[in-house]
Amino acid sequence: MSPVATVNLIAAASLLAFALTTPPALAKSPKSEKILFASANPEKTELSGHLYRPKGDGPFTAIVMLHGCGGMLTPKKGYLKKREKFWANWLVAREHLVLLADSFNPRGFRSICKLEKRPVQPYRERPFDAYGALTYLQARDDVRPDQIVLMGWSNGAMTALWTIRAGAQQRPDGLAHDFRAAIAFYPGCVKLYKSDYVTWVPTLLQLGGSDDWTRPKPCLKLVKQAVRNGSSITADVHDGAYHGFDHPSSKVRTVTTRNSVYKSGEKQVHVGSNHAARDAALRNVAVFLDTHLGQ
Repeated sequence: MSPVATVNLIAAASLLAFALTTPPALAKSPKSEKILFASANPEKTELSGHLYRPKGDGPFTAIVMLHGCGGMLTPKKGYLKKREKFWANWLVAREHLVLLADSFNPRGFRSICKLEKRPVQPYRERPFDAYGALTYLQARDDVRPDQIVLMGWSNGAMTALWTIRAGAQQRPDGLAHDFRAAIAFYPGCVKLYKSDYVTWVPTLLQLGGSDDWTRPKPCLKLVKQAVRNGSSITADVHDGAYHGFDHPSSKVRTVTTRNSVYKSGEKQVHVGSNHAARDAALRNVAVFLDTHLGQ
């Protein structure tokens, strides 16, 4: 093949990749509807969420979004945070219905990042919340019940991995359709990879290569272990990216986080945007969703 032909093929492939990952432009951000739904726990805890719906009648494929330890609302006015709004808009533009499930505010917490003893845990309460969101969406006429993806960030990403774990105790009995797939951005994987992890749900991890809050190495061990156990799970490591690299406009800074699992009870970590890593992650997520939701 001639060099010119090779260059043309590369250019065509680049244009195709761009087309796959760039949603149609929105005249304005879609409006969200605040909804209430029950957690799948025995107490049926009432939770709240923000629902974003594409134009049209549906039925739509759907995404359940799980926030991190900082929660999904701003501390003073209770607005939806920029990262959550960015992803909700992007997903709706790709014609997915989106439910952002709030595990904290209904329980009286806005954020738990600086609480050494975490009152809401990704392996305990939050998988029930994820299945409550799934059950809520499956009861809607405008959602395809077998085409719902679970997507989480940090603490929410850990929740996603615990939720889809084979044998998870929080999974409701008689569930006709589980989550179709799962996406986890920079989860903490230390406890998970020590559990001989396996899932039957196709899973994609997006990790920051320089993440010093939830380091990528334990997650790579988890992926290797899970693949050995028969799971369909992959991970992408974005070089030079810190925790929260997909945020649309967050300067890299140092923050203090507390958790009883830390030896000293707290640590200083870096968070902030990395636009190259975010763009790569957008491409990876687009291809993953198109593959597993058949769009």
